Amino acid sequence: MNEYTQRFKKAALEIHILAYSRESNPMDVTEYAKRPLKYAFLEEQQKMENDYLSNKIQDSIEYYNMQAALYRYYLKQLHLDPTLIVNSYNRRIQKKRDHLRDRFQ
Repeated sequence: MNEYTQRFKKAALEIHILAYSRESNPMDVTEYAKRPLKYAFLEEQQKMENDYLSNKIQDSIEYYNMQAALYRYYLKQLHLDPTLIVNSYNRRIQKKRDHLRDRFQ
């Protein structure tokens, strides 16, 4: 996975977790997250394009493959099953609780 897709993946996870913390119905999470996901995707796409135009990415086939990977992951996030978001959110909360419990014992 290229650096642009990795950064988008991290941003998408944060966006979904924030959306889940704001929305009570898991089905609304994907709808609530669509616009922030779009802008996170466009930001990474723009960074990739700037790097290509400034010759940091020199191979055009590599550039288009990286664009495709980023776009595939973006589409996957748009159609993500809400239960996966709920589980991810619950795991993250549990990790924080465990960390705090261990810290204060």
